[in-house]
Amino acid sequence: MKIKILDRYIIQELVDPFLFGLTSFTLILSASMVMFELVRAVVMNGMPLIVAAQIFLFRLPGIMVYIFPMATLLAALLGFSRLSHDSEVIALKASGIGLYRIMLPVLFFGLVISLTTMAFYEIVVPQANQAAKNLLITTSVKTPPKLQKNVFVPEFEHGNLKRIFYAREMQGELMKGVIVQEFSEGQLRQIVNAQEGQWQPAANQWLFKNGLIYLIADTGEYKDVIHFEEEQSTIKYSPSDFFIGEKKPEEMNIAELRSYIALKERMGEDMTDSKIQLNLKISIPFACLVFVLLGAPLGLSPRRSSSSMGLGISILLVFGYYVVMFFSMAMGQLGFVPPVVAAWVPNLITGAAGWYILDKVART
Repeated sequence: MKIKILDRYIIQELVDPFLFGLTSFTLILSASMVMFELVRAVVMNGMPLIVAAQIFLFRLPGIMVYIFPMATLLAALLGFSRLSHDSEVIALKASGIGLYRIMLPVLFFGLVISLTTMAFYEIVVPQANQAAKNLLITTSVKTPPKLQKNVFVPEFEHGNLKRIFYAREMQGELMKGVIVQEFSEGQLRQIVNAQEGQWQPAANQWLFKNGLIYLIADTGEYKDVIHFEEEQSTIKYSPSDFFIGEKKPEEMNIAELRSYIALKERMGEDMTDSKIQLNLKISIPFACLVFVLLGAPLGLSPRRSSSSMGLGISILLVFGYYVVMFFSMAMGQLGFVPPVVAAWVPNLITGAAGWYILDKVART
């Protein structure tokens, strides 16, 4: 029972500074990364304030993914600074409770925040980023899209490839040289080849003209060919969706990004950068765990008990973390290290440094 009380007590010491860091870093980063861009769009481009506010809210989840590790680091620094300043760590050691035992609830706290961040990154962030992108383009584009050539858009459903859409050229609501490949359970089932496609806003669908439909058997051979003069299609993409273009890694979850990488690799494209982004979707959330391992022993100095000092140290450590991340990403993009190594090097270095400091403090 005493051990459980100790665990709850230490976790409670981390919650308040964590919420403080979450609020502080959110205000700082949202102002620098989103607010300036939106204020400029409102003043110079006449974007409505309500639209700017919506885009700001949609962009926040993508920023908060990077804020969770920073807030976790600050929580460990300030929490253990308070315990050290009031000599509570000394009292615990005198009672026979070692520093490694004290760290157990801290690591549990970091693991919970890591899993929460990962779920947030996987579920909320892709949808929010896509919604912000759609809203931004819808409000900023005043005229029909200009002529586009070789328009290529894959469509996924539950992480599986459902359709590949290609148009030789597209202008406004008219496409020419249209090819649509339909997939089911990973196998090609149908190919639509049309001379042109016309968007029908009233019906919210495309009308393909002068084309052929190739039906594919399970063996991969053509089993039937159907000629048509006009054929309606329920493809979910509208002209504005094609203007938006392909999704970026931050607009996809792990399953979608993995399928997208596999598709592009079959087409012969180099997907090293996307593979790094795929691994970052896991490594960045688990930065929370390595940051508590680093922040707790650093916070044991009484000189770091103030919130301003802890905030400053957190910013410096996070800055160093992201410098290492950008360097390792560059090494991965150049092919010097595998993508998985490029994504996890910052966590490995930070975790090793935290363990070294923790072991050094535990021996004193």
